[in-house]
Amino acid sequence: MHVPFYLFFSNANPIDIEKAQTLTLKKLYNIGIAGIATNLIFGLPLSFILLSMDFSHTLFYFFIYSFALFHLVEAATYLVISNIFLSSDIVLVQQYKPVLRIPLFIIGLAVTAVIFYMIIQSPTNWQIGYIVTIFTMTVCMGLGRMIYSLKNRRVSTE
Repeated sequence: MHVPFYLFFSNANPIDIEKAQTLTLKKLYNIGIAGIATNLIFGLPLSFILLSMDFSHTLFYFFIYSFALFHLVEAATYLVISNIFLSSDIVLVQQYKPVLRIPLFIIGLAVTAVIFYMIIQSPTNWQIGYIVTIFTMTVCMGLGRMIYSLKNRRVSTE
């Protein structure tokens, strides 16, 4: 399976169904965890750098701060919401090693704490925008993944 790089709306098409059906649980797990890991690789180091340095509040700083923050939000929604309401890539974790859901959930809670800290530490005039955006992102991603997972469960059982 290969997911080509797109800035928005990437998907794993075209999928060779015959090859996909031969993937082991470990390979499926690796596919599922890769996106979450990527979000953490971009989000965590950048957030720690940004929080430890004194940057001027420029448009570039806003972009980098938002980039890090939104990557963490995406990772947290996977690790917390998709873990509670088993959906999306966490289903692949469940199929591979269910016990991994617990440490991933704890990591998700830690990431959520970093998100709250980043909001508190952001310039005051950015905070309301971040709160509204993060709330919207969380609802959309959480509901979207649950609906997608429910739809795929129905299709696979038919």
